[in-house]
Parts: sequence; C-alpha cells; structure tokens
Amino acid sequence: MLKTPDAFPLNSRTRPARHLAILCSLVSGLFASLPVQAATTPLATDILPSGVPLPVPSPTFSPPEEDASTEMLGTMGGARTWLGKKGVRITLQDVEELWGLASGGMQRGATYDGMTAVALSLDTGKTFGWQGGLLNVSALQIRGRSFTGERLGALNTVSGYDAGRSTRLFELWYGQSFLNSTLDVRVGTLDLDTEFLVSQNASFFLNSSFGWPLSTSSNLYSGGPSWPYSAVGGRVKWRPAAPLVLMGAITNDNPTHGPFYSDISASQRDPSGTLFSTKGGALFMGEAQLWLDAAKQIGGRDDVALPGVWKVGGLYDTGRFPDQRYDAQRGLLASPDSSGSPFYHQGNWMAYFVIDQMIWRKEKGSGKTINFFARATLSNGTTSRFSSEIQSGFTFDELLPGRPDDTLGLAWGTSLYGLRAKENTHDSFRLGTNTAGALVPEHHLEFTYQAAATPWLIVQPDFQYFWNVGGTSLNPQTGKHIRNGVVTGLNLTTTF
Repeated sequence: MLKTPDAFPLNSRTRPARHLAILCSLVSGLFASLPVQAATTPLATDILPSGVPLPVPSPTFSPPEEDASTEMLGTMGGARTWLGKKGVRITLQDVEELWGLASGGMQRGATYDGMTAVALSLDTGKTFGWQGGLLNVSALQIRGRSFTGERLGALNTVSGYDAGRSTRLFELWYGQSFLNSTLDVRVGTLDLDTEFLVSQNASFFLNSSFGWPLSTSSNLYSGGPSWPYSAVGGRVKWRPAAPLVLMGAITNDNPTHGPFYSDISASQRDPSGTLFSTKGGALFMGEAQLWLDAAKQIGGRDDVALPGVWKVGGLYDTGRFPDQRYDAQRGLLASPDSSGSPFYHQGNWMAYFVIDQMIWRKEKGSGKTINFFARATLSNGTTSRFSSEIQSGFTFDELLPGRPDDTLGLAWGTSLYGLRAKENTHDSFRLGTNTAGALVPEHHLEFTYQAAATPWLIVQPDFQYFWNVGGTSLNPQTGKHIRNGVVTGLNLTTTF
C-alpha cells in the first residue's frame, strides 16, 4: 500500500506565486496598451460537466443569443430583462440523477445524486462604465452518494455529478477581449475543462471520462483544475486567423491543497471552494484548434456544410509526482520491506489530440446530422498510472421523426496502464505481495438518448457497460473477481 506522502518542500511552494505574478503583470500590460472590447460570455452549459447539449461548432467568440423560452421562469416577470439592461445575467440549473446496477460490479442497487448550479455574469460596461469587462462567478451544491464508489467499483465514473457532497464556489474570474474580440483574457479561479481537452460531442455523454478524461483526473493533483474544482491562474485565447484558435493557460496545479495520495477526499479538503491554493507546482496548458468545413475540403463550395474542429494540445506540471515502481529509498514498492512511500520526480506531462467532425447532413440547412468524435492522450509512463487513453463515438441529431431537438449517442473508451505501473504489478507477483491480481484495462461503453421534453427540461436515459471493472483482475478488498457491470441511469436537467 502507498502511504500518504509528505507535503512539498518549502522551496517548491513559491513557484506558482512567481508564475502567477508574471501572468498578472502581462495581463495588466495588455489592459493598458490595447483597445478594449466586450469580453467572451460563457455558455450557460459551461457549468455542466456531462450531458451537455452543445451548439453547432463555431470558432468565433460570439455570445449566445438570449432566449427566455429556454428557461422555466422565463423573464421572471420582466426582472431578467431589467437586469440584462444593467449588465447582469443570472442562470440557474438543476440536475437530478438516478443510477442502478443491474448486474456485476460490487453491490446491486440504486443510488441518487444531484446538483444545483447558479452563475452570475456582470458586464462592467453597462454596470460601472468600465467598457469591455466581464466578471463571472458561479457556485455549486452537489448532493447524493457515489454510485461508482459504493456499488460499481469502476475507474471511469458513471457521471460527472458523482463528485462528492459539497456546497462550493466554482469559478470566479474577470475577462476582457481585445483586437476586435480576437484576443480574450481571463484571470481568476478557473476550471480548465470547459475549454481545454474538450470534445464537444463527447461532452454530450454522462460518463465523466468523456468530459475530463481518466488520464488527467488520475495523473494530476486532485484531478487538476476540473469540475467541480477550479484553480488560481489565467487563460489567453487568440484567433489570429478565421480557422485557427490558439489557447494557453497557467494555473496552480493543486486545487485542493493536498498531497498526491490521501485518504481524505478532495471535496473534504476544500469543501467550500474558497481555499485558493497556491501550494505545489504550476500547470501550463496549451491548445491549437483548427475549425473547418469537411465538405468544402473534400467536395466544393456548394456542398452541404459539415463543420468540425481538430485540436492538438498538451500540458506540463512543474509539481512533484510519484514513481509507479520505486520507493523513496529507490527500492521496489512491491517489496514487503518497502516503506510504501514512492520516489518523487519533478514534473509531469501529457499530450492530446481531439477530433469533432460532422460526417453527414441530410441536406443544406438540415439539423439531421451524424457526428463523430475521437480523443487520444499520451502521458509520462514513469509518473503516470495511465500512460494513454483512447475514446471514440457518434452522435445522431434529429434521428426520430418529429423530434428536432433530440440527440442519440454511442461511445466507447479505455485507458492503458503505464510501463512502471505494469512493472510494479509484475514485481508484486514475483515477491508474493499481490492482492489485486493483474492490471487489465477497463473499457466502458455508453448508449444514451437526450430528449428535450420542453425547451427548459432535458430528459436523458442512459445505459453503460463496463469490462474489467476497477482495472484489476481481482477486487483487492475481497480477493474475488469483479464481474462486468451493467448500469442504467436517468438524468433530468432543468434550466430555471
């Protein structure tokens, strides 16, 4: 068993502060030297980690059109309209989920989870006369029990909302755009998984790994700055030419201020989301996006539009990461004489590639489409438990007659163990300390249907199947084989 490592040495704690200070200085220089424009308004769905209904891909920074019919309370007797004139925009969303384990896993039965989210954005031009600024703040109330942890036992969490109970601040940032809205800057506490490493079609599915993948949530401190955790830092987004978008971010790498291995959950370490940690290392993340119309690339200008986006990116974390095979004394972690404390390396990295592409449209202007996505990651096999991850799937819009706002999807994913992690397992067999059997990649398949019951209520029944539950051939607690899991679920998302 791995013991909880000691906290970082003192000299590593000041590095994120230096990086963030440099970032703030650069942003201040931009504010002073460039003409201001309206900042990027986030989508209302940015606060949802999974089951996200997304618009047709577009590289522009145009804010979404306001539509009171998509909110149950409408204009709230004119209050929303009045607030909008003052520069204030409020969104309130509620998610209710019920999950059941039909067979396999650890314990059959049903589990409930839910979330309520509120977000407020303030256009400083309308409110204070400071032109071009946008202040955004959001909060979450997460409830229920962990179906994945208590019943299924899988590595890939069945839902993004299966995240631990808490009532917390989510994001708090200030944004400003420059150069005719081709350059957008945000500074504050940020959730990177709303913009980086995102597959729009994958986010439609409920399994959390189709949002922020297992390779990042397992290989970074507290899973990195991803829902429901944010980190102190800044982000720059630049559109130098119409089909190209470039993004970069620097944030703290340890949102909940804890060690890499801990018996205390991340939500318990920072239950309110107000820790604003600067402990540990700095996380650098960059991404290039190419937006294109596949029909024009293959055919001609008069063909039906097939929009898509191809992304390539990566991250580097300056923090300290545990070796997957060797302990602090450079002995084998699997040895019965080992202290259980791993040797720590400086830095960790990951590269990734994402494709979101519409591959078929019935006719010009038709919403009846078929879309394809693929996402692959590659990580450092010395310090990362999972060195690579592959996901792929399809979404079908307007498949059923008379249901123009419904979407159906089928997706699959798996994560592959790194070399050092596999060598550690071989060591444990050889030394007689193995309790979990062999490492075997967990596979998960999801079939889901998202139905718009009303413009403000989405009903999403879901089916998931898991092979090699837990990623090991045996349950380390019981020593018995875990059977493949059959999971059914229902998600209700209401926008008020």
